[in-house]
Amino acid sequence: QQQQQQQPGGGKGMGLAQKLLEKMGWREGQGLGRHRQGMSTPLVAQKTASNAGVIVNADQGGEQRARLGSAFVGVPCRVVVLRNMVGPGEVDEDLEEEVGTELTKYGTVTDVMIFEVTTPGYPPEEAVRIFVQFDRTEAATRALVDIQGRFFGGRQVRAAFFSEERFEKQQLAPQAGEFGEGS
Repeated sequence: QQQQQQQPGGGKGMGLAQKLLEKMGWREGQGLGRHRQGMSTPLVAQKTASNAGVIVNADQGGEQRARLGSAFVGVPCRVVVLRNMVGPGEVDEDLEEEVGTELTKYGTVTDVMIFEVTTPGYPPEEAVRIFVQFDRTEAATRALVDIQGRFFGGRQVRAAFFSEERFEKQQLAPQAGEFGEGS
């Protein structure tokens, strides 16, 4: 009760919903349910594009969660590689053009290449690598930040910067540790 008086609107920005939960015995940091086995953090909407979003768990302790797309993978340059956009065997003749056209909203796209790993047992979410070269690093950065974590055809896209030198030499095959741990 005293905590609610200190914070206008019922505390922590929850207002009426939090008041009702507290009336039924809930306390901050506890799970919902008879044995407090349920969710202990609220669900929040996370924007993934100008007209799209996903529902995710909020971080405990009220900390702000950094949007997945704001994390840079690799050294910023003009080439971005997209992974998990499509699976093995799902590449069609229009994909290169579609990706290039879609990404022009971030800047001038100078080249698009698709590389499919055919090694047996290779993780399917990593098997198709779509490389996009922009005319400027700033355009590639805008694209990476916006695309990282976006859903495409039910798959969560993973974006990273890719060595311009390797791209120019068409050395597109995966190398151990090229995107850091767990990539």
